[in-house]
Amino acid sequence: MLAVAMAPATASVARPATPAVPAVASVPAVAAVTPCSGGMAGGYPCKNVDLWSNLPLANMGGGSGSGGWGWSDTTTGKEYAVVARTTGTSFVDVTVPDSPVYLGNLPSATGTSSWRELWVHNNTAYIVSDSNGAHGMQVFDLTKLRNVTSPPVTFAADFRGTSFTSAHTININPSTGFAYVNGSNTCSGGPRMFNLANRLAPAFAGCVSGDGYSHDSQTVLYHGPDTAYQGKEILVGSNEDTVTVFDVTTKSSPVQLARKTYTGRGYTHQGWFTEDHRYFLLDDETDETGQGHNTKTYVWDMTDLNNPVHIGSFLGPTAASDHNQYVKGNYVYQANYRAGLRIINLTNIATPSTMTEDAYFDVDPASNANGFAGAWTNFPYLPSGNVLIFSIQRGLFVVKPNLGAPPANDFSISVSPSSGSVNPGASITATVNTAVVSGTAETVALSASGAPAGVAVSFNPTSVTAGGSSTVTLATTGSAPPGTYSITLTGTAASATRSTTFTLTVNGPAGCSGTNGNDVAIPDLSTVESSIPISGCAGNAGSASTVEVHILHTYIGDLIVNLVAPDGTAYLLHNRAGGSADNINQTYTVNLSSEAANGTWKLRVQDAASADVGTIDSWTLNVTGSAPPACSGTNGTNVTIPDNTTVTSTIAISGCTGNASATSTVEVHILHTYIGDLVVNLVAPDGSAYLLHNRTGGSADNINQTYTV
Repeated sequence: MLAVAMAPATASVARPATPAVPAVASVPAVAAVTPCSGGMAGGYPCKNVDLWSNLPLANMGGGSGSGGWGWSDTTTGKEYAVVARTTGTSFVDVTVPDSPVYLGNLPSATGTSSWRELWVHNNTAYIVSDSNGAHGMQVFDLTKLRNVTSPPVTFAADFRGTSFTSAHTININPSTGFAYVNGSNTCSGGPRMFNLANRLAPAFAGCVSGDGYSHDSQTVLYHGPDTAYQGKEILVGSNEDTVTVFDVTTKSSPVQLARKTYTGRGYTHQGWFTEDHRYFLLDDETDETGQGHNTKTYVWDMTDLNNPVHIGSFLGPTAASDHNQYVKGNYVYQANYRAGLRIINLTNIATPSTMTEDAYFDVDPASNANGFAGAWTNFPYLPSGNVLIFSIQRGLFVVKPNLGAPPANDFSISVSPSSGSVNPGASITATVNTAVVSGTAETVALSASGAPAGVAVSFNPTSVTAGGSSTVTLATTGSAPPGTYSITLTGTAASATRSTTFTLTVNGPAGCSGTNGNDVAIPDLSTVESSIPISGCAGNAGSASTVEVHILHTYIGDLIVNLVAPDGTAYLLHNRAGGSADNINQTYTVNLSSEAANGTWKLRVQDAASADVGTIDSWTLNVTGSAPPACSGTNGTNVTIPDNTTVTSTIAISGCTGNASATSTVEVHILHTYIGDLVVNLVAPDGSAYLLHNRTGGSADNINQTYTV
């Protein structure tokens, strides 16, 4: 068989270097309310963000800055900033935002580090440090800050956990009271879990080590659209080169749900769910440096936690590298190093490229270039509405965004039902509803995007007055490719644009078998899927169901291949066998008798090692295991095509009465490095030749096509 050569990918991922601390330009420290006016506030570029104050690092313990978090004391009503520095952790009272008060310092447990990170939960700060000896976790009772009368003071930790030495980051799920320590010297670098029921003595609860090193993570009590996991504790790890999803509800046995990479990755750094858990926003710390584009936010659709989909990206207005981001309401607050705090409106998140930057505050006026200087992180959750910005070289900023009220005339849009399935050649309808949210009802023009070839979307009427409804029709042709698609329905009015999503499943041919011949690229170190909808097949699948798989890959020992049933159950077909051999062309027999036959089945392929890539070429599922119809046949035996020669492959048909059809089909898969060399004919039993391919395609590789004859 002729193999397809593929370029190797990079074999390793390096952690970004220690950020340098550039000299600070002569922008004065600020200690008064300064409105953003004419694009500046106190010497700092801004848009819709006022400056309350700036407390330099020299005024709160010195060194350079790194992570930080906020604390709101519900007993006293006071607000505080907890500031990580190279030599320790500072505590600042920001209740009076134009006059911050430095209360004191908790020294580092072991020495200095450019990486010190912390999180606050239940009146307690939990602090970790990387590349800093046997630092472990410092635990500090924040209620001590109520009693500081003569600041600044030197504090002592209330507890120091030593079950690990170094760690890169920490996150806490406030809904469950569990902490997740990322990038430690234990758990293969994956999240190390702690129960915080005793807030001053965290108890080890388990490891999330299935995907190795995790740079950062977010954990939520999931309430998103994937009904299979609602109420479960879900962790999304930013794992250097992948977005990896785990169900960590059972701490002793976390379950990996998905592992996804993406085009253009540099260093998968950190991300955050939207509040409805529908989307996950990811920042990559080094793609701006490596690819030369502006700040890029990757948006993932998390409707199916087993298969997150990168639906697009938002490019910011500057070249700065991004670092940490947090969602609050309809905005994501990003700390984008030299570009400072950037506030992005999420209204149009279903079409990420159309999102907008509504506000910013630039803490590094000299440059917006990529690289590691400026804003390390931010905290947007203080009850006052003030936002804390933590700068590597300039210390703590307290700012107040002015994002304004929602549009005076605003509306909402929804679709009912929000999903449906259709056979090729048929159509399906749903009702698009609008409602007035505020102000006066405006005319809303309706449009759709994201429909695959062979699917046409129309509205009747094409526009409505807010409060009205329209019928959306999704009509398919007979050639519409089977699969499940997210189609964005958008309403555009004079004052606002709103969108919703309809999930359309195009069924395969009625019956108990189906084929998906659409190519799916298999990037290095990634997991991809291809789907086949089965409909019109009564009862359960068969005990001898068959899965015919054709995968092009230059090292099949990298691959793990599963058949995934409609209920999410995975059936292992191939598990890193075959070593350096090329390609999988095999039919597997699987006992699927416990599974309902109808539904969307998926072929899931994971590339689990570096340096080789490939493609899902095609696959066929027969959930009954019965023989194919008498009038069809397949020959899966490889036949070599030498240079300047003619070869044949045969299929014998018997038990089929009468003449062949005028719309007979021939599905052809030929591996060749220059298909412009090839002449392909179907030869009938009487010797008649029917031309399928005649030296077209030039230097393209391979023929994967179904011809109608």
